[in-house]
Amino acid sequence: MTSSKHKILIVDDEPLNVELLSVYLGDEYDIVTAYNGRDALEKVKSEHPDLVLLDVMMPEMDGYDVCRVIRNEFKMDFIPIIMVTALTDKADHQRGIDAGADEFLKKPVGKFELDKKIASLLRIKDQHDTLLTEKNKAYQYLDYIGVLVAVLDLDLKVTHINKKGSEFLGYSPEKLVGREWIEFFIPRNSLNAIREHYKKLISGATKAYEYCEFPVIISSGEERLYRWYDSPLRDDSGNTVGILISGEDITERKAAEEQLKEYAFELKRSNDLKDLFTDVMRHDLLNPAGLIKSFVDILLKMESDEKKKRLLSNVNLSTEKLIAMIEDAAHLAKLESVDDISFVKIDIDSMLHDTIDSFMHQAEEKKIDVRLQLKSGSYAVANPMIERVFVNLLSNSIKYSPEGSTVIIEVASHGDKLKISFIDQGDGIPNSSKASIFERFKRLHKQEIRGTGIGLAIVKRIMDLHKEGFGVEDNPEGKGSIFWLTLKKEA
Repeated sequence: MTSSKHKILIVDDEPLNVELLSVYLGDEYDIVTAYNGRDALEKVKSEHPDLVLLDVMMPEMDGYDVCRVIRNEFKMDFIPIIMVTALTDKADHQRGIDAGADEFLKKPVGKFELDKKIASLLRIKDQHDTLLTEKNKAYQYLDYIGVLVAVLDLDLKVTHINKKGSEFLGYSPEKLVGREWIEFFIPRNSLNAIREHYKKLISGATKAYEYCEFPVIISSGEERLYRWYDSPLRDDSGNTVGILISGEDITERKAAEEQLKEYAFELKRSNDLKDLFTDVMRHDLLNPAGLIKSFVDILLKMESDEKKKRLLSNVNLSTEKLIAMIEDAAHLAKLESVDDISFVKIDIDSMLHDTIDSFMHQAEEKKIDVRLQLKSGSYAVANPMIERVFVNLLSNSIKYSPEGSTVIIEVASHGDKLKISFIDQGDGIPNSSKASIFERFKRLHKQEIRGTGIGLAIVKRIMDLHKEGFGVEDNPEGKGSIFWLTLKKEA
């Protein structure tokens, strides 16, 4: 069984001194001894002690020389070294510091002072070892996660790529760095579209972190479809200096999606398929995405280099978006397995105010004025999940509305019903799309906004469970749309 005690190397050419220190420390630590400098260096390499108690005055090789070798030749910067010496001159202490000593103890050594200094230095070493281990794990995981991460310069040449990315492409990192990304890895029929994509990303015409899908050519000549989350890299002055690309191979997933859709059509969206879909989303996709985010969070806390922190922040934002999409899909699958829901009295006024507050940052970024028009004291009979409907409809209204426009949420009384409308000033919904816009995997038509195609399907499912009306129509006061729903009033 491996000992859980810290290991201490005691070095002194006087056996009595070694014996005394061993008696002091033997109950709490594993003791290794050496009686000269060269023996001490051999014990450092073979025994890997956690701390060294080092006598200064020794023949042939003194403590200063031993300390200097440990620090400079062995490259052991974080093994604590306490010099034990009868020398009291400041110049002697300075020599010890220059050689790399951490602390000094004056002979004869008192047990109390010895215990305190050793405990303090070992506590610092343990903290350092823990941080170093976690950092190494995080970097190793980032290298081996199933995501290609690379940096392109403004000429679209590869300046950096992670280990997993080079494995995906089938080349060593040395052969990838310096390559022109588009000319070397993008199929000819996609060149112009991808070049335009990067051009818009650099200029700011395309929003960062939104995903897109396009193929790459690997070393075997095969085309593999990737989902990309790209963002511009900027220096401290805000100038774009490159592009961070992170891509996930979705070739098999796309093929699997086609098979699942066909299977779903044949079985009319059976409960078995819903369970399978939910399991895949929650376990096969959400868990790895959560691990990526956790490790990137660790790296962000440990990293001090601002450029690396910006790179990690970009990876983090992309991972958060991926997690949100997976959670939406899993949530929809869960809703579709529910047939009956309970109803309670809901304060619509308060719930809508909370919803608006949660979107104030997004609205302010686009200078959109969100207004709530209702009479106080609006109550409905509904399930609390109705808040998800409000969140999704307000999110869509802000997302598809132009900057500087107004979004109105109107609550009106119609007999025993409340009609809640979300009115925007966007481009509107074509009549040909109104019938299908609430179906899953459908999305609004604006090409520069990439949605999951699931949000409105969640709205439809929740409203179906409430057995209430909902729909979309043109805004009669100008361009834009009105998404509306009804709820039964509280009697």
